[in-house]
Amino acid sequence: MKLSMRIIAALATLQGHPIRFSTVAAPEKDPDSIAIEVNPDPQIGRARNLRSTKGIGYAGKLKLDLLIPQGSGPRPLVLYLPGGGFVAARRMMAAKQRQYLAAAGYVVASIDYRTTTVGATYRDGLTDVAAALEFLRSHATEYGIDPDRVAVWGESAGGYLASMAGTEPGNRITAVVDFFGASDLASIAEGFEGEIVAALTGPGAAIPAYVLGPDRAAADHPDEMRQADPATRVTADTPPFLLLHGDDDRVIPPMQTARLHQALREAGVDSTRYVVTGGGHGDLSDNPELWTSKQLMDLVVDFLRTQLGH
Repeated sequence: MKLSMRIIAALATLQGHPIRFSTVAAPEKDPDSIAIEVNPDPQIGRARNLRSTKGIGYAGKLKLDLLIPQGSGPRPLVLYLPGGGFVAARRMMAAKQRQYLAAAGYVVASIDYRTTTVGATYRDGLTDVAAALEFLRSHATEYGIDPDRVAVWGESAGGYLASMAGTEPGNRITAVVDFFGASDLASIAEGFEGEIVAALTGPGAAIPAYVLGPDRAAADHPDEMRQADPATRVTADTPPFLLLHGDDDRVIPPMQTARLHQALREAGVDSTRYVVTGGGHGDLSDNPELWTSKQLMDLVVDFLRTQLGH
C-alpha cells in the first residue's frame, strides 16, 4: 500500500471508520464489459513543462490544485475527485496520473470536498463539485480552460461522486471517468462476507452516514439510498462514461460499476467498462502499479480525446 493511502487509512481509522477489506472477491459477471490484462510496464512518469498552482480557494475553506499545460489555450478541463472512503478527500492524490493527463493536453484540477468528518452528505459533496466547476468556468480565461469541454474523473468514493455529478444536468459535464467507484450504496458490500456487509452498511458506518447522516442504517431507508444511486439518475442526456474496475477489488465489489454500466446502456448512453484482470482497489491493493501503467492511463487519454478533443 502506498504512503498516501496509508495516510487515508489512518485518518479513516481515527474517525472511527476503518477501511474494511473482504477476504473473498465478489463475482464479476457483466457480459457487456471488456476484460483486459494490464501490463504494469511501462509506468507513467512525472511530467514536465506543466504550470502548477496549488491551494486555490474555491468555496469557503475548500481548495483546489491546478495543472496547466504549456502553450496557448483554451484547453478541455478534467476535474479530479479523490477517494477516501467518504471520510477524507485529499486533493494531492493521484499526482502522477493527473500529471499524465495534463501532459496530454488537459487542464487538470483536483479538489478537496466535504466528507463525513465534518458531517457532510453526498448532497454537500455535489454542492462542492458544482462550486468548483462554477469557479473554474468563471476563471476560464485566466487558466486557459474551455468551459464547454469538461470531464469529471474520480477514484473510489471520488468515482461515486463523479458519477453523481455527471448525472446532474446543471453541471454541464461532457464526459465521466469512474475508477472503481460505488453506485448502489445500499448493497456496497454485496458478495463479501457477512461481517463486512454489516460493518459497511450498518448504523455508524461511513457509507450510510454519507447518504443519510450519522447513526442511520441503510436497510432502514431504502428510498433515500436509492435516490443516492447514480444508476437511478441516468437519462438519455447523461454524458458518456468510462468505467474501470478490478475483478479482485476487496473494498468495492466490481458489480457496483457493472450495474451503473448497464443502467447507462439501457438509457442509450455511450458507456465503456473495462475489468482489469487481477486488479485490486487502486493503491489499496497488492498491485497498485496496474493503475499507473501507461497501458491503462492511455485508455483514459483515448476516451478523453474522443469526447473532449485535444
